[in-house]
Amino acid sequence: MDEMKNGSINQNINKSSIQGVTEERRGERLLELSLPALVLGENATGRKFKETTELLSISSEMARFRLKNPVKIGTVLRLSLEIPATALLVHPLHLEISGQVARVEFNGQEDFPQLVTLELRKKFQLQPAGQATQ
Repeated sequence: MDEMKNGSINQNINKSSIQGVTEERRGERLLELSLPALVLGENATGRKFKETTELLSISSEMARFRLKNPVKIGTVLRLSLEIPATALLVHPLHLEISGQVARVEFNGQEDFPQLVTLELRKKFQLQPAGQATQ
């Protein structure tokens, strides 16, 4: 059980992992994840972009990740996630969610200078992996 708290269990070759509940926000659970994600949307200059990053945490209301592309608060972004099979999830899944940028923090890192918090919309698409709609 201590191994799960430290995040050493569920480390897959593709670096995807579920590290556990990190906090509770308004009665909901915030999961700390390490999942590759594709972010699609418009950057601060109005140009469309696609950027591969890593999802840091997610709940039913929000998601957090780092971005290179500068984005503005209020911008709508789409996240495309590949959820690997685990002991609890027999088959991998593809999840598409979208939301509005609620917070942007500059963390000083050169490769991913922004930490973005996205308020998620309730509508999402969940399907078997390999059936992504781009």
